[in-house]
Amino acid sequence: MQNNILKSDVDALLDAGLALMVAGDGRGPRVADIVAAAGLSNDAFYRSFTGKDALVEAIVERGARTVVGYVRHRIAQAAGEGPEAQLRAGLAAVLRQASDAGLARQTRAVLANATGGPAPRAGHVTVALVDALTALFAGPAAELGAGDPVRAARTAAGAVVAALQYWLFTEEVPGQVEVEHLVGFVLAGVRAPDVRNRQ
Repeated sequence: MQNNILKSDVDALLDAGLALMVAGDGRGPRVADIVAAAGLSNDAFYRSFTGKDALVEAIVERGARTVVGYVRHRIAQAAGEGPEAQLRAGLAAVLRQASDAGLARQTRAVLANATGGPAPRAGHVTVALVDALTALFAGPAAELGAGDPVRAARTAAGAVVAALQYWLFTEEVPGQVEVEHLVGFVLAGVRAPDVRNRQ
């Protein structure tokens, strides 16, 4: 984003872009459509973004921040129930993006726009999401006895993000059995002996 921009304009453009992506079932809206839906001018758009790709990337980044914030909130809510409950809550919070029909539709529409073109724009956001989840999962992993809490947390974060992407792209809704299986699998992995200690 460029300098001298209004946050209200940016928010209006992000909201309009997301709404048009969802309404178009993943088809990319034109800048003219986004500007019209936001009630702004082309000048306001290009003061805020270098182009449509930058807008899509900003929508993906905002979505990732929202997911991380929700996961942080759910982990904090489970703080009095112990580390297993915290990790369970965090994993379930991520998977809510696929099990909630409205959230899943939004996320699929954004991903459809973010993965097209000459270079995937969602790749670095996925890495940032895994890194942010790793930071949130590392504390519970350490309390559960993980030999390398950060590595265990990163593996858990990568597994849940990959599962989320699978369910989003297949348009399947994970049921309680699928969620519990993944949670159980991750918890078993977190508690597994550190491979560096094996002879």
